[in-house]
Amino acid sequence: MSPLRRFLMESKSQWGWLALLILALITAAMFEVSAPVLLGKVVDSIVSGLQTDQDINTIFASIDTIILWLIAIYGGHALFTYFGEYMMASIGSKTVLALRTRMSTHLYSLPIGYFHDHQRGDLLSRLTSDLDTVAETIGKGVPGLVSAIIGIIGATAMMIWISPILGISIIAIICIGIVCLTWLSKRARRVYLKNQSALGAFNCGIEEIVVGKPIIQTFGLEETTTHQVNILNNNLFKSMRSAAFTSQLVEPLVKFLNQITYCLVAIQGGLMVLRGSISIGDIQAFFLYVGQVSDPLSRSSYILTKFQETSAALGRIYEVIDTPSEIDKGTLTLGANMSANHSKIHLDDMQSSTDDINISFPISTHRGTIIFEHVDFGYTPSNVFMKDINIHIPGGSMVAIVGPTGAGKSTLVNLIMRFYDIMNGRITIDGVDIRDVSRESLHNTVGMVLQDAWIFTGTIADNIGYGKPNATRQEIEYVAKLAMADHFIRTLPNGYDTVLKQGGDDLSQGQRQLITIARAFLADPTILILDEATANVDTRTEVEVQKAMNTLLKGRTSIVIAHRLSTIKNADFLLVVENGTIVEQGTHHELIERGGHYKELYENYVAGISI
Repeated sequence: MSPLRRFLMESKSQWGWLALLILALITAAMFEVSAPVLLGKVVDSIVSGLQTDQDINTIFASIDTIILWLIAIYGGHALFTYFGEYMMASIGSKTVLALRTRMSTHLYSLPIGYFHDHQRGDLLSRLTSDLDTVAETIGKGVPGLVSAIIGIIGATAMMIWISPILGISIIAIICIGIVCLTWLSKRARRVYLKNQSALGAFNCGIEEIVVGKPIIQTFGLEETTTHQVNILNNNLFKSMRSAAFTSQLVEPLVKFLNQITYCLVAIQGGLMVLRGSISIGDIQAFFLYVGQVSDPLSRSSYILTKFQETSAALGRIYEVIDTPSEIDKGTLTLGANMSANHSKIHLDDMQSSTDDINISFPISTHRGTIIFEHVDFGYTPSNVFMKDINIHIPGGSMVAIVGPTGAGKSTLVNLIMRFYDIMNGRITIDGVDIRDVSRESLHNTVGMVLQDAWIFTGTIADNIGYGKPNATRQEIEYVAKLAMADHFIRTLPNGYDTVLKQGGDDLSQGQRQLITIARAFLADPTILILDEATANVDTRTEVEVQKAMNTLLKGRTSIVIAHRLSTIKNADFLLVVENGTIVEQGTHHELIERGGHYKELYENYVAGISI
């Protein structure tokens, strides 16, 4: 099924309104088609009056009723045309809103791997420019095409009624035009599909420049990046040029056919007038009907090309929608059958000078013991990255995962979060296979502070509040103090009500990191994963954050991925990862004495090489 047909079938809820739209456009077309005949009668009346030497008043008296009818006809045409276009705009807005909502909602249900395999710029292009193309076509193209078809049929019928011989000649030319336009529209779909793909790739390149500008400048990559973007820009230019060639070919073709048609009417019609087989008024009406055919034919050619562009856009949209959602087969809830205690943490535990605030956070009694049992994992079935991984992380312990870049540190925590499902073995939390746990329960149990601190558009309070949707202002300020973020927040113009830009560009990296740490603390997870959480915080701030963590991590299982030894020396034990394998386990001192991989990493760190 073609994307356009599928879109039409999925819009059945609007078919009733579409029927009213077509009825309104048919009525408008009937008004328009009836006008040239009346104008022809006006011309014949004037010619007859002049031939019989009638005065102007007499001639006008013979046509005044027709003129009033013409005014009424043109008014009715304008009214029903407006009604039809307004209705189509309403139908289009509702339909595209439903499609946009469906697509954006479906994106949330897709697995993490989908976003790793697809560029963000291309996805944004599908969600914005492709949907805009669909909206424009529905709002303008559909009523235009319906009006054109009805107008062409009505005008052609009237031409045959006036003069069958002349009308059939015009139909032959129209058929030639339709064949040519059909060929062009098929070519246009391939061209526009390629053009939309090139636009998506170009958007990805621009996004990388905007997001990565500091890195580009730091490493002096301006020339290289400019060259890469120029390649994408040239590819986009070539695809746009091809699309322009196809679309611009339509108008000259239609104009050529129009001129041939007018010449035919002028020559053949003139001969018929001389023979007395047709009146001058009928020829006048015939010329108007030719215009009523040629103008819609010209518009419909553009609209058909636009429909092919829309078909390509819908195809890209349905590629996303048809991607299978991530199926959550888990039904269990971690800690659902366990009673809840309340742990009261006071600001004076942090030796704060502020007044004691007594806020209780519920902490489930389950401990958060994590066990990997003979786990195999790979991003594709043919490329198994991790084999026979066995790990035991006791509940309430602090574990540090270290290893070189690409060793698999982040992959391990992604498996705990169930961003990816394992191939063999199992991962349990407190004895429960995480595949049997609902993702909502799992993500409520396991909190995560990412290396890249992401800030949403909104106030600072809103950003911290993402950790707990129903959090009070007092709770938000409380965890901000625990995360050592309260001081800098209060120095901002509007404090916690300061509105941040997307990505938090108006904050330093360290400040953004502190906000995300406060957000994780507010969520109060049993297991907390810190993915290089202090990598963007200065040394002084890191000491303060570490104090807060030491208090907040009590009773929680914590997993730290860090390049700074200061964040892992106090860990209960370390996991050394290399090439997807756990090569060593133990405390910092034990692993140093053992003289293995960790000692080598440590010596590289002392020598100034990051681990």
